[in-house]
Amino acid sequence: MVAKAARMDHDYVTHPPAGALDEALDYIHDLEAKLQNTGLPPPTLFSQYCASDDQIRFYTKFPSESVFTIFWESIAPSALRLVYWTKAQRAGEEGCEDPSPPRIMPLIDEFLMYSMRVAVGMKEQLIADMFNVSIARVSRVTITWANYLFMMLSSLPIWISREKVKSTMPLKFQRYCPDVIVILDCTEIALETASSLTLISETFSNYKNRTTLKGLIGVAPNALVTFISPLYTGCISDKEITRISGVLPLLEPGDDVMSDKGFLIQDLLADVGSKLIIPPFKRSAQFSKEETEQTQAIARLRIIVERVIGRIKSFHIWDSPVPLTLIGSVNQIWLNCCVLANYQGPFCFEE
Repeated sequence: MVAKAARMDHDYVTHPPAGALDEALDYIHDLEAKLQNTGLPPPTLFSQYCASDDQIRFYTKFPSESVFTIFWESIAPSALRLVYWTKAQRAGEEGCEDPSPPRIMPLIDEFLMYSMRVAVGMKEQLIADMFNVSIARVSRVTITWANYLFMMLSSLPIWISREKVKSTMPLKFQRYCPDVIVILDCTEIALETASSLTLISETFSNYKNRTTLKGLIGVAPNALVTFISPLYTGCISDKEITRISGVLPLLEPGDDVMSDKGFLIQDLLADVGSKLIIPPFKRSAQFSKEETEQTQAIARLRIIVERVIGRIKSFHIWDSPVPLTLIGSVNQIWLNCCVLANYQGPFCFEE
């Protein structure tokens, strides 16, 4: 009985009703026509890879879709006028016979490509395979967006006033360092080894024991990045980079600056009426109770700048030495990462 039922359910001999196949084909064609007539663009790779807040964080470093949307809506209108960064444009040539290639992907997918290179640290070959484009196009899009974002983000006034600093200052700062305006620290970026002996000697860092570039970061007590220096050769001292970076003219008389003991910049700050706040040096066998509390407080407060630098270094382009092919855009990528770190939200402060 079961076998008979099975044969009835799966009768491969009986033909379908006349015209059934034609009706099915007509139905499929109708669906295809309706899909084309909707005028909807094809789905983007961004919508595929960034469908949740977790994916947004992984691929772009923005904390959520809502924060990314605010950022994207602020830059997308002008991004429509982007022209690919070509070799001729980098050299400043005019009348290039090889014009900028046409755009073959949505703007938001170009941004995703840039983010995969910078935020995720993916190699160009892997990105090219994912987007089904050439390595040359990945490089061109990366450099184009590095320069475009730099143009947009470097125009933002990130230095904040003394009044704003004080109104957003954590309680522990208010207790121990109420006049601190900025916390300064330097960090280094590793470079691929150059073939030029001159470049090697200028970029070699005795601290890192490799070729590097060095940047100065200023962080407000509320953990916002408020100052970003250009990158300098790795052999530069903390004092020299402070002197030439442009941070000193931003300070006002009465402003305090926090750093570690290695920043020997007391005289530079004195020239602009500011004071350096560092952990006190031990003058006797042991600290007094007040000095101990102050030392511990300053150490905990200085951790803020280290955590912010950690956010900047979480852009995985910095995990390995920056290739020499990106040396012309490394300053732009550096500033972009520093500014975008401000979008990641506040820290939880231990009061």
